[in-house]
Amino acid sequence: MRGPRLLGAAVVGLLLAAVALWGASRGTWLTATWDVPLRGRVVVTATGADAEPVLVPWALLALAAIGGLLATSGWGRRAVGAVVGIAGLWALLRALSGLAAPPPDALPAAARQAGRAVGVEASVVWPLLGGLGGLLLIGVGVLVALRGSAMPRLGARYDAPGAPTRRQETDDDERSLWAALDAGEDPTARPESPTPRAPDGTDGTGS
Repeated sequence: MRGPRLLGAAVVGLLLAAVALWGASRGTWLTATWDVPLRGRVVVTATGADAEPVLVPWALLALAAIGGLLATSGWGRRAVGAVVGIAGLWALLRALSGLAAPPPDALPAAARQAGRAVGVEASVVWPLLGGLGGLLLIGVGVLVALRGSAMPRLGARYDAPGAPTRRQETDDDERSLWAALDAGEDPTARPESPTPRAPDGTDGTGS
């Protein structure tokens, strides 16, 4: 796979990771039922952002990494890949922890009630989506760390086939100046323009 395709694959992977992590943060991970005195049974829910607050920052990191990937090269790009890979591993571990049904005291403070916990139901879909986002980050991080040097950098100048670059034009001008000096000519002298003549053959000066 060539450099532009590698870069495109990395950018798409980061976009998909950001979408997966953001979607996982919006889904309902936990549903708890509490037996609260004077209120009866109360059902509370916790989203992925409540249960695992790290998901939202890592989604934003994936988007920011796109700019870093396009703007850097060399060791800077490898550093971006390392950060993305570490973030993906962290996101994966935190997302997988949501697959096991947690005890009621594992709920965020805002979701806990002063009473007796009757039961807690944990979703499987949203943690898996978060884990997928973490895997994508890990994959992109490894790809950038290993093949980042083969990816083109944003802003690099691409010229049309057969079109001379500015550097080539400058080199041609320098060679012309040196050739004129070698021939004993003044390269700064402008060629004299021919004197216009009138239709009757005179030089048009009136003399």
